[in-house]
Amino acid sequence: MESERRARRVAIVSGKGGVGKTMVAANLAAALAKTGHSVLVVDSDLGLANLDVMLGVQPSYTLHDVLHGVCALKDALVRVPVCPREVASTKEVPSVDGFDILPGGSGIRDATTLTASAREDLKSLLHELGSRYEFLLCDAGAGIGEVVLFFAQIADDIVVVVTPEPTSLTDAYATIKVLARECGRTEVHMIVNLVTGATPEKAGGAVVSHLQQVASRFLLSDGTTLVRIHLLGVIPSDPAVPRAITHQQLLESAAPMAPATQAIALLADHLFGMATTRLPQV
Repeated sequence: MESERRARRVAIVSGKGGVGKTMVAANLAAALAKTGHSVLVVDSDLGLANLDVMLGVQPSYTLHDVLHGVCALKDALVRVPVCPREVASTKEVPSVDGFDILPGGSGIRDATTLTASAREDLKSLLHELGSRYEFLLCDAGAGIGEVVLFFAQIADDIVVVVTPEPTSLTDAYATIKVLARECGRTEVHMIVNLVTGATPEKAGGAVVSHLQQVASRFLLSDGTTLVRIHLLGVIPSDPAVPRAITHQQLLESAAPMAPATQAIALLADHLFGMATTRLPQV
């Protein structure tokens, strides 16, 4: 039923590896949790998962185990603690002690393809999880593999993480093109990571403007519907980020006042603003 509570499904993708996609997913979840929202991050990279490593947790089971009947769903969920955000307001913020992750699987050769039964099992699993959380953040693998396309198809929102470097932009465009052709996704949101300079918002806007021009020129010429790219936000290049990753910590714990931490908190607010719109039919 449409009136039934269902989590907002957000697929976080990237054209290439190394752009900070998993870092963004984990810290976005923490920022949302700090403001009282219930969040689950699904490590959707079923072959080269690393969300658990980044967060310094050692799961007993993974999503791969759940899909193969090795364990129950509840046994694979891992709680990641966060501290509530202090707000100067009379509005009461619900007490949330963290967010959950559903680890993927690492080093599994058959995990890059999905059988018809695996697709149905995943859909059922996500439906079950959707009644428990406000947000399901799907940390998809880099590129345009079969698993990535599956999560892109069932997502309410697509968030593409890029950096300003040319190879990242080229691969992001290729990903956006495939999402439009194969999944019919013509609205995407973009996070520009590792932005340098005194005006990161301006730099992020330039990245989106460039990609929008390329998409408008070339995607329309091959008969694909016009893709609209929206800037969700930017994250400045910040030495606090690699330090936090090295120590397997969230930014909110390692460097709560760092520029990147503040930028991700703002991104979470923007993401929540998107989530107030009506969910599409699935």
